[in-house]
Amino acid sequence: MASGNPSGLKRYDYYAGPKPLGDEWTLTRGDLTMRCALATHRLGWELRLTAGASFSRSQVCKSETEVSSVSQAWEKEARAQGWK
Repeated sequence: MASGNPSGLKRYDYYAGPKPLGDEWTLTRGDLTMRCALATHRLGWELRLTAGASFSRSQVCKSETEVSSVSQAWEKEARAQGWK
């Protein structure tokens, strides 16, 4: 859903709990896929970075601008490490 454009992101629903909103981006290196997934969070939105079956990191963002900047920074860092 997000595809690098967080404008109009769905907000957290206190009755339904956190909900996945899709991937901001995916990159590959060999047989592995790195995924930056976005989900609602009670404080805003959560970005989760995984590579293959391994969890790498997560960050809660309080604004749509922060979602975009963190996602872009993580993607730039991953590309610098050889992910495509």
